Amino acid sequence: MLFEIYNLKFSAIFIPLITVMAYTNIKQKIDLLREQIASHGKLTPEQLKKINYKFRLEWNYNSNSMEGNTLTIEETRSVMVGNIMVDKKPYKDIAEMKGHDEVISDILKIGKGELRLSEARIKQIHEAIMYEETEEKKAKIGKWKQINNYIYNYKGERFDFVDFKEVQDKMHDLLNRTNAAIDAIENNKKHALHPLDVAFNFHLEYVNIHPFYDGNGRTARILTNLILIALGYPPFWITEPQRAPYSNYLGDIQGYAGDPDLFHNFLAELVLRSQQLIIDVIEGRDIEADDDLDKEIALLKKELQAKAPLKNPALIQKVFVNLQNEIWPSLLNVLNKFDQFFFKNIVSRFIDDILITIPPLGEALLPLTQFSHPNKYWIIDKDITKKDIHEIRWESHKSELIKGDRQIIYETKLVLNFNEASYILKLVFNNDVIVERELYYDQYLDKDAILSIKRKLGKTLLDHIKSSLINEQ
Repeated sequence: MLFEIYNLKFSAIFIPLITVMAYTNIKQKIDLLREQIASHGKLTPEQLKKINYKFRLEWNYNSNSMEGNTLTIEETRSVMVGNIMVDKKPYKDIAEMKGHDEVISDILKIGKGELRLSEARIKQIHEAIMYEETEEKKAKIGKWKQINNYIYNYKGERFDFVDFKEVQDKMHDLLNRTNAAIDAIENNKKHALHPLDVAFNFHLEYVNIHPFYDGNGRTARILTNLILIALGYPPFWITEPQRAPYSNYLGDIQGYAGDPDLFHNFLAELVLRSQQLIIDVIEGRDIEADDDLDKEIALLKKELQAKAPLKNPALIQKVFVNLQNEIWPSLLNVLNKFDQFFFKNIVSRFIDDILITIPPLGEALLPLTQFSHPNKYWIIDKDITKKDIHEIRWESHKSELIKGDRQIIYETKLVLNFNEASYILKLVFNNDVIVERELYYDQYLDKDAILSIKRKLGKTLLDHIKSSLINEQ
């Protein structure tokens, strides 16, 4: 069994079906896959976490996006992890995504037990996923509609939903029949409907009633998935390419006596997709989209940046002292070992492309004050706020190889760039970046990282010198 949420009791619609072969076949395939999943035994916590996260992400993003929510999938992720990274988007979209995620997270955590659909439960879900700013609209949330609603279908023709005066009776009748059908399934009654029929029939009748002023599509998909999960099947979601077929099937049934089994078959294919995702996780296959890892990394980066201290003079000073006292001396020791091979060895330091003289090791970085030569500066005063520093650069230039091509210059740069929430450390050799690290202002390279950079620099310089000497022969 996938989740310990599948043995719950819900409701279903008892509507006779004329089962087409395609729908019958896909139901059989789904049941076989369900048995295959069950045969693997209880999922590990890691497998369950991976599956539930994927279900939440796809369900949240796609269901809300269908109804006009403007959050991207990456912004949806940020809402899900509770560290909201959303720029210039309506608060309504953020609040409704958050509420939607809380509802479906609860659904995916439900354990074994008695749980039935009720009017109160449906209204609670509606209250959780809706957000309005005006008092007039707020008063409508969680209450049956008080005015008639309608849509224009894909043919441009108007379809009117159930009259608002009939909603109470229609919903009461729908829930009674749904609960009766669920009971029949759990009691193994001979003429019980298939669980997929129960869920999909509920979906059709619910959207025909359209009981709320807004949010009917989202609640319909939540409740349908709730029934599926309660009866042992995974939830479905509708991606952007599937939205038109979904709406068209509904439009055909609502306005032109279309065959419900075509709609059922469409949803069954989506359940099958979810089952295959579960099988993939069980068998160790990757379930992420091609760009999911990059999106996850980008989101994690944003989360860490939000928690990291921002650029300020005191932090710049600490970073500088770390590089001036720990990293640059270590690299200089490596570079100095090669001095014997060159006639010229020059070391320079720059702040924002201005040549500077830096105090001895151990002294802090301080603001620039002009010193003797117009292009040279000495770092003195303790008030660093006088200059907004963007880059500090240490350079080593070795030239005139004692044996070999004396025209070649071996240039090593240790570059420190300051961004708003992080700094970037780069080791550059002859314009090739051989090491690049982005760190937050409360992070520093450890001894192992410094040792690794020293080795890389030494190996790079040695290889270039050897190559030059070979070319001279």
